[in-house]
Amino acid sequence: MAGSGFRLSLPEPEIELYQDGFEGICRLGRAAEGKKLSDLVERISEPMVIALDAPWGAGKSVFLKCWVGAHGNENRGSAKTVYFDAFQHDFMDDPLIGLTSVISDRFGSDEKAKNTWKAAKEAASKLVRPAARIGLAMATAGATEVTGAAVDAGLKAGSKELEDASKEFWKKEDGKRAAMRGFREALDQIAKERKLVIVVDELDRCRPDYALSLLEVIKHFFNVPNVHFVLGANLQELANSVRARYGSGVRAEKYLQKFITATMPLIPRGARSGSSQLQIRHFQYVCDELGLSNLWKGDWLNKYLSFVDHHARLSLRDVEKIAALAKVTREPPSERPATDHIYILALWF
Repeated sequence: MAGSGFRLSLPEPEIELYQDGFEGICRLGRAAEGKKLSDLVERISEPMVIALDAPWGAGKSVFLKCWVGAHGNENRGSAKTVYFDAFQHDFMDDPLIGLTSVISDRFGSDEKAKNTWKAAKEAASKLVRPAARIGLAMATAGATEVTGAAVDAGLKAGSKELEDASKEFWKKEDGKRAAMRGFREALDQIAKERKLVIVVDELDRCRPDYALSLLEVIKHFFNVPNVHFVLGANLQELANSVRARYGSGVRAEKYLQKFITATMPLIPRGARSGSSQLQIRHFQYVCDELGLSNLWKGDWLNKYLSFVDHHARLSLRDVEKIAALAKVTREPPSERPATDHIYILALWF
């Protein structure tokens, strides 16, 4: 019936960035993992890139959005956190512009930091402009109908233009190197006043070229003491982005090691029993939210979820899909389900 409030999915939690933490929002008991991450970034001054590794649908985004608020509030961290949704910016050609803008917005009413960062933004604008290319006066020199003396005469006549273009090219390249130094000096000045932790979310959802360009920007532009990055990514899918760009034969995991200092699994690998318990708790929560009866939360379903998780490694999103399927089928007649109930759940797999 229209307007009855029948739902098949959970609404996204409303999280006010930099204000809300884990308390009252995260129902998965991940505040302890957030505290460990806070302790790590506060303890180390050397620049780090930490990969928060978890499969799709494991709740990385909720964790990271909660963490940027919890770090300074619940965890009493001193570092300033910045949240950057990479997927929302991957329509741009150069990730440096998006990162620079989000960092600038985060300074808010801090006029001193904003004035310092202004120099970094000006430097960034010079760095993202396309590099001047030397255009040969004889672009057709490779054509078969232009050969021998005609090519020599053309190149000689165009040598002055080529020389001028070369000078202009190196002038601009020198300017780019100066701009990079200016960018890093401004960043270094800000980081000396207060440590900076930039959270990059949804990296594994970006188009491969953008995702890898972002990693290169982090390595070359942000490699400054007291500046850390936390990447929310499924490293297996990120490795596939590497293969998409450089070929299937490339050692993608080794390539990523050039950019990532440490990896923090959001769901500990090998902890299968603990993992299935997490899925069961989440399923029970989703059942309550969707209005499913207690018969769906019986021991038979707990055993089913544990069995499936052991073989298929259920994500939290998988669990929510199972609950949606349960919502559209009839209620189990008793604590011992009929065959069609097992069948409707098995459809998801």
